[in-house]
Amino acid sequence: MTADFASPLRDMSEARWEDLVMDTLGELGWKPVEGKAIAPGSGERESWSELILPGRLREAIARINPQLPPSAVEDALMEVTSARSRDALAENRRIHEFLTKGIRSVVYTDEHGAEHNPTIWLVDFREPEANDFLAVNQVAVVEGEHRRRFDVVLYLNGLPAGVVELKKAGDAHADLQGAYAQLRTYVEELPLAFRANVVCVVSDGITARYGTAFTPFEHFAPWNVDDEGRPVPQPPASDEDLALNLALHGLFQQRRFLEILRGYVAFAETPGGTTKRIAKPHQYFAVSKAVGKTIEATRRDGRAGVVWHTQGSGKSLEMELYTHQVMTHPSLGNPTIVVITDRTDLDDQLYSAFLASELLPEPVQAATRDDLRTELLNRRTGGIIFTTLQKFGRTKEERDAGQAHPLLSDRRNVIVIVDEAHRSHYDNLDGYARHLRDALPNATFVAFTGTPISEADRDTRDVFGDYIDIYDLTRAVDDGATVRVYHESRLIPVNLPKDVDPEVIDDRADEITAGLDNAERQRVQRSVAVMNAVYGAPDRLKKLAADLVSHWEARSAQMRKFIDGPGKGLIVCATRDICARLYEEIIALRPEWHADADDKGKIKVVYTGDPKDEAHIRKHVRRPSQLKVIQRRAKDPDDELELVIVQSMWLTGFDSPPLHTLYLDKPMRGAALMQALARVNRTFRAKQDGLLVGYAPVTQSLHEALAEYTQDDQDTRPVGRDIDEVVAQVRDLHDVICNVILRGYDWRGKLAARSDKAFREAVLGTVNYLRDPALPENQVEPGEDTLAERFRKVAAKLDRLYALCASSGQLNPYRDDIAFFQAVRVWMAKFDVEDRRARGLPIPTEIALYLKQLTAGVIEAGGVTDIYEAAGIDRPDLSHLDEAYLERLRASKTPNLAIEALRRAIEQTMRRVTRHNVVRQKTFSDRLIELMNRYANQHLTSAEILAELVAGTTWCGRRPSPTG
Repeated sequence: MTADFASPLRDMSEARWEDLVMDTLGELGWKPVEGKAIAPGSGERESWSELILPGRLREAIARINPQLPPSAVEDALMEVTSARSRDALAENRRIHEFLTKGIRSVVYTDEHGAEHNPTIWLVDFREPEANDFLAVNQVAVVEGEHRRRFDVVLYLNGLPAGVVELKKAGDAHADLQGAYAQLRTYVEELPLAFRANVVCVVSDGITARYGTAFTPFEHFAPWNVDDEGRPVPQPPASDEDLALNLALHGLFQQRRFLEILRGYVAFAETPGGTTKRIAKPHQYFAVSKAVGKTIEATRRDGRAGVVWHTQGSGKSLEMELYTHQVMTHPSLGNPTIVVITDRTDLDDQLYSAFLASELLPEPVQAATRDDLRTELLNRRTGGIIFTTLQKFGRTKEERDAGQAHPLLSDRRNVIVIVDEAHRSHYDNLDGYARHLRDALPNATFVAFTGTPISEADRDTRDVFGDYIDIYDLTRAVDDGATVRVYHESRLIPVNLPKDVDPEVIDDRADEITAGLDNAERQRVQRSVAVMNAVYGAPDRLKKLAADLVSHWEARSAQMRKFIDGPGKGLIVCATRDICARLYEEIIALRPEWHADADDKGKIKVVYTGDPKDEAHIRKHVRRPSQLKVIQRRAKDPDDELELVIVQSMWLTGFDSPPLHTLYLDKPMRGAALMQALARVNRTFRAKQDGLLVGYAPVTQSLHEALAEYTQDDQDTRPVGRDIDEVVAQVRDLHDVICNVILRGYDWRGKLAARSDKAFREAVLGTVNYLRDPALPENQVEPGEDTLAERFRKVAAKLDRLYALCASSGQLNPYRDDIAFFQAVRVWMAKFDVEDRRARGLPIPTEIALYLKQLTAGVIEAGGVTDIYEAAGIDRPDLSHLDEAYLERLRASKTPNLAIEALRRAIEQTMRRVTRHNVVRQKTFSDRLIELMNRYANQHLTSAEILAELVAGTTWCGRRPSPTG
């Protein structure tokens, strides 16, 4: 975006953005009206606390279900509008069921005495234009003490199905997080207003993201694609491509809105409770295309194609949505779905996700080859069968007799979904692909993979067909679907024998070798022995344990301010023997991390085993139920478990958003390496980066693996970028703060003073300097960043990048300066939070989290507890301000902070005493804003504005009369 294009947009008021939204929705077929047109008394809403428009809903029910008598229409209306609880999510789930599947609880008797129990539809999905689409701006809701005004509410047949929350682009306090925080406040205060909600959009006009009313902010997504799903570059070249415009056209085209409602919203019951998810654009288009290709393939050669979507970008949800779509599509004849993975742990994970989904019928898991054959032979339609690829192997008798795999079903309505279909199993000559075709000759095959199909795996394309859709690493990071993963090399050298190539050691070399011939078994056992001797050398393990513990303690401490806890780390070793021995070395250094119980302790080891294993390996072998306990703990950010040591388990398919650091002490390459890296690329709270710590050499393998990816991925390297680049960026940002932003303030001189209060005075003096309205750098044009805002942004980026490389040792000379900037940032944030509270605005989660984690340390260093103490004044009692207090204000060493503190105290009191008188509240607020503007424009000195503020407290402190 050019500056000329951006500036006018940033200057646009919230009201002008609202007009743009209403105009656009009008173009999309939503009838635009003002909030007062549907207010109570208009014949639309029945009360200020209720958003539903019962008359429109009644008309829609009667229109869509013409066979219903009026009494049944009223019963259906009552079923929808009578809340069962005040739990927003539970009510939303109930109404969503009615919207998508109809109401089945209404029974009526016709004039002939016959009883009917029809499915009553609230939405006409066949003819979108037959529905009533209404867009309303400035919709007020009042419930008890809560008075809120929604910017835009979108009604579908009288039900409030969408919300758009807008903020002014140029306002530093009005960013997307602020809009989201406002939305969350609405949900908490007015839960029933969201019972029919499908989607919420938050925007500052320039940027826009969407999610459900219950989606965490980090999972709100941009709709930054055109109508074909092609990315639209941002910043945009024209207003047509603005993020807000794209979101409105993407989500609220009438037919697509109904598609999303019915097929791209998924509820699930998880161990953490009920969740509601909505497809992101890449998921919507991938599933839509895959369904179309599947329909074509059923009429041709059965090869639907391959969906390559980056690991961590929501591939499991895509498979769930795809399964729902093909099972309910009228062209596909209620197909049987066979879901195939190539590992038991992946089968369990995906099966659990499907089992939890409320979109799908309950799947079955074929535990044995016989189970699989029975399920397929006995079923004519429907059903979801989970199995592993290996169960399509031939029995020993079949192999000995040279027989092909037996036919299991010759039906055409069988769809085989293969997860991670890029491995070497899919050869057409005598591999599993041949067996699959022998067993299911007329089935349709579709594959979902998180890594690209390499040239070496071209047999995979022969089995499944060409790519259906690609969502690469770069797009996933740009969209916020995943985070970048950086690489820090902490190589501990090894010397392998010349005749052993670590790159070809099978990643399961250390597991059970039954079924291998003697030569193969000896090769595997020799590889394991070499790895144990070289990577597991006792001195090397001691060094590894010491470095790993030190690194983890520093890294997890840095991550607390972003994710509200230490997060999780995964340690990957070459063999199970090394896993077990490394555990012993680590707990020798940190004995308090150990616990015998599966549900206790900070560190665990996870792998499979067999009774013949040596004792030190066998002690970590667990039953599946025990492994699930550890798996749940590894996903729970509040559980004390921090580190898990693995050999091959959990390196594909395992999804733990709090996991942020992968310690790799095992040679890996290709898809296996990239899948392992993806364990740390999940979004979570304010986590913005994952980290790979390489104790084994992986740099060359990373370059080779990326060569199979798109050109964008090779150019931008969202995964595996070297930590040295981050170190260089940290140095640059440090220089910007020291020599540009703070060049006019001698903070180092303040720090050098020989005083117990030196640190505190330096920090607060710096905050005072940054917030000084008299500085030319704080007198900027609308939409430009003030000096304070520039510091916030640069310090935030410095903080994030330093968390990646704090343990590298390369930044030790900068450590004290960075701690100082962090303290300044905390105090800046505290003033921002108090400002928001005074204005009655919600606190963005990221700011609240940052303050929660860092305030204690800053207070300990500086001895200050709140903004009044920071400003050098007492917390004011506005009913008893005198000349002595005013004198103390004038004498403050940080006058700008004193002015801000007093102003916020006045504003907070004003909001409290005028809460029942909106006119008086606005009059006083305007007066206060005018005063602060005069001060900011240097029309008032600090002494004059302090006097004006103190004078204003007399008016503010008066009790309101009964009439206001």
